[in-house]
Amino acid sequence: MRRLIQRSVLILLIAIGVIWFWNSYRSLTFEVVTVQNISQNEINIVNSGGRERTMSVPIDLRWLFEINQEYTVSYDKRILDKHRLRKISVSSD
Repeated sequence: MRRLIQRSVLILLIAIGVIWFWNSYRSLTFEVVTVQNISQNEINIVNSGGRERTMSVPIDLRWLFEINQEYTVSYDKRILDKHRLRKISVSSD
């Protein structure tokens, strides 16, 4: 019984360590982008420097975006995960 408790505590500590490591490599960024392509749960964007990205959208927001329209987006990126949209607004000229 004692070995079972020790193993359970060890597995719990390892799981907490893995989650802490995954969350520690999170970066939050915002930039001005142009939408290039829209699919069901992802959008393809190009920033002002020409870098292309595929960004996951939390829910189906296809109706919100227009192709070749500029937006200011805020997104985060975690290690081994895609860019995730957090906030979006239409860029004003």
